[in-house]
Amino acid sequence: MADNHALPPSVVDWLNRRERQVIFAVDSHTGGNPTRIVLSGIDLPAQAATVDSARRWLRDRADHWRRRLVHEPRGGGLTCAVVPIMSQEDGCDIGAVILEPGSYPPMCGHCMIGFASVIVELDLLPNLWRDSAGSTSFRIRTPAGPVGVTAKREGEKFTSVTLTNVESFVVGGGECLLEGHRVPVELLYGGDYYISVDAGRIGLALLRDNASEIVRLARLMRETYTREGVTDPLTGAALDVYQVLFYHYEPTQPLRAKIVVVAPPGVIDRSPCGTGTSALFAKLVTEGNVRPQETVTTESIIGSTFTVTAARVRSAGGRTFVTPALTGRAYINGFLTIAADSQDELADGFPPL
Repeated sequence: MADNHALPPSVVDWLNRRERQVIFAVDSHTGGNPTRIVLSGIDLPAQAATVDSARRWLRDRADHWRRRLVHEPRGGGLTCAVVPIMSQEDGCDIGAVILEPGSYPPMCGHCMIGFASVIVELDLLPNLWRDSAGSTSFRIRTPAGPVGVTAKREGEKFTSVTLTNVESFVVGGGECLLEGHRVPVELLYGGDYYISVDAGRIGLALLRDNASEIVRLARLMRETYTREGVTDPLTGAALDVYQVLFYHYEPTQPLRAKIVVVAPPGVIDRSPCGTGTSALFAKLVTEGNVRPQETVTTESIIGSTFTVTAARVRSAGGRTFVTPALTGRAYINGFLTIAADSQDELADGFPPL
């Protein structure tokens, strides 16, 4: 059994000696990708009581909290964080603002699996209904919309989280100029937008040893594809597109796919990417490669996996909208006390290199 000692008096004295703005958080990983969930220390004003208003306030008035949580020297290019919002809007049980090194994204699948796992493991929503096996269901309001969670147990053992994501779909197709060659690409949505590329079409091996080349090509493609701005071909709306999704898919193995997502500043998602998996699954269903009721396993660059099937499918306005049910698992890595020394010129962090 671990020693559960309180902080030593000297640490408490140091934290209280001057204004330190302490944040308490729990660190987890989902398929190898980290999520830092805030437990206390960020006090939101009354005007930031909903998810959307809290996101705006943090982004426009208090961005130092994001930088302290996910930027170096406390974080890095992979570090993401979640600020829980105690809101029951849109029939949800809790809300979440997602913080990444470069933005406040509308949705992040691995973050929500991590957040849901921590809620269940630490009993942060103790009044939730549980079935006879101890499994529970609840809803999280994200900036992209409500997502459902079913956390399963086998006896006393917590085993998995199934995330019912927002509707995902194929936005459109096209080409991207890559080192003098025109490469077929598709723009996909799974809670976030992805420039999607069949790695086999460009001879790109999705292997750990090829990580530098994967990142290099993703940076080139993102720069070229977004240079003139990106709009939805059906609505004309301007889209925020900043991630590249490389995939390997063989029709002879229709229920398996490999996904490697590269996000700014140029880091590879260690998980199969929850919103990326949702986006690719919507493409496979739309194109008829997979039936909605079938389950696809996606694999990351390090070999971790998610599974995904369809909770619902509908067609409207010339598009097929798939509501993915994504299953994965997160694990708690530890608990963290973050402090900002007022004399530290790097207290608010600096962007990852």
